[in-house]
Amino acid sequence: MSDVKPTKFIKKVCLVGDPAVGKTSLVRRFVLDQYDDSYISTIGAKVMKKEVAFGIEDRNYQVSLMIWDVMGQKHFRIIESVAFEHVTGGLIVCDLTRKETLDNVDYWVKALTKISGDIPLIILANKNDLKDEAQYSAEDVKKIAENYNADSYMTSAKTGINVETTFETLARLIIKET
Repeated sequence: MSDVKPTKFIKKVCLVGDPAVGKTSLVRRFVLDQYDDSYISTIGAKVMKKEVAFGIEDRNYQVSLMIWDVMGQKHFRIIESVAFEHVTGGLIVCDLTRKETLDNVDYWVKALTKISGDIPLIILANKNDLKDEAQYSAEDVKKIAENYNADSYMTSAKTGINVETTFETLARLIIKET
């Protein structure tokens, strides 16, 4: 990036998916570079912030991501209506070791976009560190992502694989649509 002063943005992004797919762990890995394998269910939504900086063509950007980690229980319309309002990008998270979480991606995409509209989305298959227990492939995730014109990544909150990349890619997609 050049010495040109960056254009600054604050953008609200949301992580959604079934319970125990690793949404909170992904946010912790990205924001704090920490991992804890104990599971505590998210009640409502948690919000954390992290800035990402990058260049696109000859412009520099500094984006403060306000990251909403939303509870994974379906049909909590009051929480969804507040959490999904004004979202500019979404990460739909599924668990590589549980096929039903991939099958539920459609529910989460529709719930999010019903309120937030047509926003950049990325589908994440988390827990890539447990490849021996995988119930579906990266190709399966890619096929579903293509249905929504979305990118897809295999991630691991435990090892950190593709976590930074995923959030930075989402920030870039949001800025391109701004």
